[in-house]
Amino acid sequence: MLPLCKFYRYLIYRLYHFRDDTPVINVIVTLSSIHLMQLYTIKLLLWFLFSVEINLNIEGDQFLVFMFLFMGVNYLLLYNKKRWKAYDEEFKDETPEHKKKGLILVLSYLIGSIIIFFASHIIIGLYLDSLK
Repeated sequence: MLPLCKFYRYLIYRLYHFRDDTPVINVIVTLSSIHLMQLYTIKLLLWFLFSVEINLNIEGDQFLVFMFLFMGVNYLLLYNKKRWKAYDEEFKDETPEHKKKGLILVLSYLIGSIIIFFASHIIIGLYLDSLK
């Protein structure tokens, strides 16, 4: 299993307790989606800034298969019931002020990752269109 930094442990803790319907699925799907967006953003920036071409032409059904495989890998790397119980113990006594700040930090990370993903695609697309 991977040793995780405190922020990432807290991120898992917050996502796990966001809703109590299917907490493990909430964590794995959310983190897989965010990680995939981050990977595609890095791929785009490497291509744009350094002309490094990484071919990930995955479309349609292939994307769904890739996403499920990606979620499976995240599940195998991240999920550990004992470790997640330790995260509960680590953060269960947080003060309301710390909880509020932590929620803002987690939401900033998640929403920021999404905004950077879309903004980088839009900005680079506009720049390339201006070259025509």
